[in-house]
Amino acid sequence: MNPLEVGDEITSSIPELKKEISRAIGFKNSYALIRVITKYTQKMVEQRRGERVDTCLKLVGRCYSQGDTTVKNAIENVFVFSLDNILFSYTATERKKVFNKIPTGLYTAYLKQVYASGV
Repeated sequence: MNPLEVGDEITSSIPELKKEISRAIGFKNSYALIRVITKYTQKMVEQRRGERVDTCLKLVGRCYSQGDTTVKNAIENVFVFSLDNILFSYTATERKKVFNKIPTGLYTAYLKQVYASGV
């Protein structure tokens, strides 16, 4: 999956992001695309919209597993890197529920990043 396909995937799953995704695609930058879905995920967490958070996690997981190298790098460096910050407002129990729903490949990337940082 290349950045254009990722943009299509995001807009088909979350139509309200179409305008921002169109702008990000114009930059031809995977990082801009992933920033859009990262900010949206954080907004859904802050609004306690669990079903939308689940949709975002599944979507990012699908893009990560099927994405090309630039998409995977963008997800690791933007979404995965921001995951702790995104979930900061959740209680420990809520975070645990979210982590149980993260697709395996994405969760593995998260663990790799956490352990690489020495935290």
